[in-house]
Amino acid sequence: MDASQWLNLRQSRRRVLKQLGTIAGAGFTLEMGLSNVAMVATSNPIQHVLVACQENRTFDEYFGYYPHAGSYGVPKGYYQPDGNGGKVYPYHFESPITADVSHSWQSIHSEWDNGKMDGVYTTDGTNAIGYYNQSDLAYYYSLASQFTLCGNYHCYQLGPTTPNRLALWTGTSGGNTTNNIQGGQLNWPTIVDLLDTYHITWKCYNLGLGTGSQPTQLEGYNALAFFQKWVSDPRLYYQEADYYSDLNAGTLPQVTFLITESLISEHPPADIQWGQQKMQQVISALMKSSAWSHSALFFTYDEGGGYFDHVAPPQLDAYGMGFRVPMLVISPYAKRGYVSGQLYEHSSVLKFLERRFGL
Repeated sequence: MDASQWLNLRQSRRRVLKQLGTIAGAGFTLEMGLSNVAMVATSNPIQHVLVACQENRTFDEYFGYYPHAGSYGVPKGYYQPDGNGGKVYPYHFESPITADVSHSWQSIHSEWDNGKMDGVYTTDGTNAIGYYNQSDLAYYYSLASQFTLCGNYHCYQLGPTTPNRLALWTGTSGGNTTNNIQGGQLNWPTIVDLLDTYHITWKCYNLGLGTGSQPTQLEGYNALAFFQKWVSDPRLYYQEADYYSDLNAGTLPQVTFLITESLISEHPPADIQWGQQKMQQVISALMKSSAWSHSALFFTYDEGGGYFDHVAPPQLDAYGMGFRVPMLVISPYAKRGYVSGQLYEHSSVLKFLERRFGL
């Protein structure tokens, strides 16, 4: 079977990712920015895995002009066609508050344009081709320089928030392509089903003021609230104060999900500085705690929000992959100042959890 035949086979996303890993000779082992870590779970120094996911930013919008992005950054002379024979070039956003451009299934597919990646401006206009740089994202750029930035990490789907959030917790969107799902509606297996089966402790901490007290407040940002089995589980509703308390007491669970409310999620039109400041606060608290020496934090974004990215995502099935999104690997074991080119997407985080804890 030649490569073109193999790539056109209809098969599950996880199987395709597994085979891609075999072809690459790597797969998602502990290579995701983590070095010198044993593969044997019993001797692995990573005792705490934390997952944080912000909203609606592409790699190029946030890190396309990172000085060390190299070949993963925005190419020199890059532009988008304006639909009338002209060219539109990316420009620096002057404000930390940007318009919420369309990022529906239909709009993202129009931007993608069957892999040509040339429909961003014609679909969403000028607001979709702005970018931020080090002057705006000083803390995030410092994390990239001190730890690992993934330059080839994609969201799950060419679509909006909910399908991509579902994939981050379950490895699939279940065929969903919209945000029109209600709490407690779904019933397929999630990563926390496996964690409970293997007695791995976990909690969701809701960051911000007044978040996480009701299931309806979690819908969209914590995909577990969409599942009948988990919507009423108290582990979904820990507050930010509980996170700091557990860090201070040395009782952080083995797996932590950090959930931000809308005002600090970086979802347009929220001020990105509010989100950056909150993430700095929670990451700094982790670094100052006893858990830090045994921790790995994966910090990503759910989907691109309609903003531009120049890299065409591999198409593995009817849903994607989606556009590239930022992913930072923050850990004492992370490679310093490293930009990883290994191919990843949201279910790669689940694969890391499965391998680390022998699920």
